Amino acid sequence: MTRTLRGEAPDVGVPAEAAEYMTVAEQHDWVAGFLRRHPVSRRTALRQGSGVVAALGLASAPWTLAACANAAASPVTVVGRHLSFGNDPMTSMAMAGELTGPPPSGAMVVDLGQDGNFGMRIPVEVRHLVSQVPQADGSIRASDQYFVHAAAAGLSPGQSYSYRFRMPDGTTTGTASFRTAPRTVTGPWSFTAFADQGVDTVPPSGLSGFTDQYFKPDDTRRTMTPSTSMVDRIAATRPAFHLLAGDICYADPSGNGQAVRSTGTSTSPTGFDSFDPTVWTTYFGLIERSSASTPWMFATGNHDMEALYDDNTTRGASHGYGGHAARLDLPRNGPGACPTVYSMRYGNVGIVSVDANDLSMEIPTNAGYSGGSQAAWLRQTLTDLRADPGVDFVVAFFHHCAFATSSTHGSDAGVRAAVAPLFDEFSVDLAIQGHNHQYERSNPIRRGRSTVQARDGATVRPDTDGTTYVCVGSGGRPRYAWQPTETDRYRGNTGPDSGVNVVSFQATGAKTKIPDAVDWSQARYLDYAYLTVDVVPPAGPGQPTTMTLRTITDTGQEIDRVVLERRARQG
Repeated sequence: MTRTLRGEAPDVGVPAEAAEYMTVAEQHDWVAGFLRRHPVSRRTALRQGSGVVAALGLASAPWTLAACANAAASPVTVVGRHLSFGNDPMTSMAMAGELTGPPPSGAMVVDLGQDGNFGMRIPVEVRHLVSQVPQADGSIRASDQYFVHAAAAGLSPGQSYSYRFRMPDGTTTGTASFRTAPRTVTGPWSFTAFADQGVDTVPPSGLSGFTDQYFKPDDTRRTMTPSTSMVDRIAATRPAFHLLAGDICYADPSGNGQAVRSTGTSTSPTGFDSFDPTVWTTYFGLIERSSASTPWMFATGNHDMEALYDDNTTRGASHGYGGHAARLDLPRNGPGACPTVYSMRYGNVGIVSVDANDLSMEIPTNAGYSGGSQAAWLRQTLTDLRADPGVDFVVAFFHHCAFATSSTHGSDAGVRAAVAPLFDEFSVDLAIQGHNHQYERSNPIRRGRSTVQARDGATVRPDTDGTTYVCVGSGGRPRYAWQPTETDRYRGNTGPDSGVNVVSFQATGAKTKIPDAVDWSQARYLDYAYLTVDVVPPAGPGQPTTMTLRTITDTGQEIDRVVLERRARQG
């Protein structure tokens, strides 16, 4: 098997059989070589479709590389606002958005304050993201996007703040508000989670064939637009924060971890991935009604590896995260090689984001990219969280499933081997997963086996029972399917199978798998749902504290519930 990947790769492309095994760094080298042979001039760029302004539906301006065309009579403003906690959720918040055109002359700021008074001004950083997408006909489709970021530090715990972006001409966005984490949480609070969201609206970017609307004819139990419905419900809930366990917007619709080459539709030539950067614009616009006031905390999945961009890591190779560095602000307390790996604490709950792309055997194009630093960091982080007397519950979220029974991806043997022993050792309470487009909750698991049957309404004691694994890849993308011996199992619909002795598989490679005897699959729902986690703090040391997992469909129906209970070490 041969592959010509680096430097001056021939324009005919990478053989399909080789492309399956390309690393993200090799994919980026292929793109870089193509672009060196096809330099983009301003005239070339002007021929390549429409830009971010058109993606927003504001005007039909073309993309350009040197300067994104302005929105005629419309002044440049900020759209798609989204929040993220900084390293300390009690004292820091990052505010971000996207400009509708090139940055105007002068300084942009964020006005920040309390009780209607904007007493602070925070400087805005503009991050320019250039996307040059090779096309199947040898041309290049190019875009400019400008993302704006402001980081607030030194905030007071448990306080509400209002903010707005101010342009150099004095115009402002609408006012939004957020709340920092309290130093001591004395009452109940909630967070939400799902994965595999995408968008319901096809971006008007010129890629007329780009669509994720591949719902099956019998998929009639859902709302018409599940991704949008999810945002509506999260916005109405106003949780303390929202977790998204990878596969965020599907700008890369195929997600196979291959070099980028587009046909101008949602498909690509064999051996390549298509890519449309303006899907991110549509996505941030979709979630803004929640994310402008609630921190959305992201992990990365296989559709989030974007070989188009150089992420300039200190390890000297691209791993597909350069675009995220321009768009997102996440806590920066993880290993340096892993920009989407981090931890945070809110109340008596510790949260850990894990990058399963580093661990996956099924889609191995980024496997091992951290050089073992993520695994070492994860062990130390779990050690620190369990040593913290104020932390009772530990929650990890990541994309590829350690435990799941979908007929599409099943369980990933590499992810299971990496995280399950650590979760056993440190008594991780809850693992939130995605990748499989359906909802599934396990019984508590220790050493790969179910310890108790935790049916709907059950109470689980993780310190003795083990970790509950929940797949919420039910965030909006069209559903997958169960194993042939499986059916739905949720409140009011238990199905004929018992959830015991289900025959599934573990993926051990892109085309290889091994049987997986399953005794842990407890609740399943083959449509669209998200997780709400209600936390009740302890009344004092040694008193009970609970996390109640409630599964809510896109139509608003609760279909599953289980309570995780511990005794607090500190009140």
